[in-house]
Amino acid sequence: MTLELAYFDIEEIVFGDRTHLEGRTLVVDHDTLRSQLLEDEHFDDVTLHLAHPGDDTRIINAVDAVEPRCRLGKGEHNFPGFLSPPRTVGVGRTAVMRGAAVVEVSAPVPGESTYWREAFFDMTESGAGYSPFSNLANLVLEITPSKSIREDSRPPLNVFEGTPEAVALNRAIRMAGMKASVFMASAAEGATPDEVNVLELPKTRNPDLPGVVYLYQLAIPYLYGEIVPGGGAIGGPAHLPTPIHPNEILDGALVCGWNAIACMRELTYIAQNHPIINDLYERDGKDLQFLGVVIFANGDTPDAKERLTGHATTLAKLFNPDGAIINYAGGGHPCVDTMMICQKLESAAIPTTVMSMEMAPDPSDSGFVHFVREADAIVSTGNYEESLDFPRVESVIGGTELLNSKSDPAGPFSYPLSGLLASTNQFGYTNVTARSH
Repeated sequence: MTLELAYFDIEEIVFGDRTHLEGRTLVVDHDTLRSQLLEDEHFDDVTLHLAHPGDDTRIINAVDAVEPRCRLGKGEHNFPGFLSPPRTVGVGRTAVMRGAAVVEVSAPVPGESTYWREAFFDMTESGAGYSPFSNLANLVLEITPSKSIREDSRPPLNVFEGTPEAVALNRAIRMAGMKASVFMASAAEGATPDEVNVLELPKTRNPDLPGVVYLYQLAIPYLYGEIVPGGGAIGGPAHLPTPIHPNEILDGALVCGWNAIACMRELTYIAQNHPIINDLYERDGKDLQFLGVVIFANGDTPDAKERLTGHATTLAKLFNPDGAIINYAGGGHPCVDTMMICQKLESAAIPTTVMSMEMAPDPSDSGFVHFVREADAIVSTGNYEESLDFPRVESVIGGTELLNSKSDPAGPFSYPLSGLLASTNQFGYTNVTARSH
């Protein structure tokens, strides 16, 4: 499978009467895009905002973020399972508006769980460096749900989900971001890209380079339009682990599925730019050989965990790797599964590195839900219990109040990194670093 990503560098987004590129400025036909988004019966209104690095602006109530991309001339391959049939992607050429993002925001509705719903980021210089979206040109879709959904008084099903109407609304909100993504990326039609990156796994094994397999723990995303079951969060048994071509992940097969904690929400944008996969591709043929990817979720019983982790280990061993990387998706059950796989791989003489955010409210806490002695190489992506002071800003997009704080959303206020979008994400797509002295 060979995927070509044709990058068009974007520094600014402006509204105009047609969608096209003017150098590094992406001009978006505001009225046509808004009209298309309002065709969804879940929405009463959609307001389009622009937010650029350095703006004195805070975006709150974020749901997902998407990089503007499209398959030029082949719309049947855009976000399969949502905007096109669930055909396999990862082959061909995809246009990418590098430096831009679509961010969907919407206040929670009655019947929607707000257990982990808080998600915000700043465009100010003081907020830059913690959320990757502070450094991008953002088209923000502020969505007003239909009146019938806003007045639904039924309680949530559980802390992870809401009523069926609320679940359907969140899917529709994500689809709005995907539609805007394709609409914006269509500006690349007939233009010359700034760069083309060709991605392909090696066809033969190089005996002179260590082979590395990546075990990707999912956080209940959509895969080709269907939620991947993962323990008790959605209900039912977890799917067994499976190999997947990394190009599929980069090319829109994986979409954010639910509103997990903002700092580690499995955002569509980050899947499209998956830093572990991109780094392994970048180093392939230089100091390692990228062998492939195994995706897995988590089990919520001892038997389910034993079944899942054993199968994931077996699949990884089929690649005959010299080393493995695992990311921890966050939460209790997923940590146990990650550590069990690490233990089994290490016992099979496969050195394994774990990537994990920390949850440490004070220095006496290790930051780990579960730990095994074999996990002797751990990369921290940050402590999401760490609090930051957020300054007052001139404007707020996405609502009138924070969900878990009585503070004015315009600030000033203090808040842990857990509420800051992608701040400690499990793939290392962050600028947070640690130094010891």
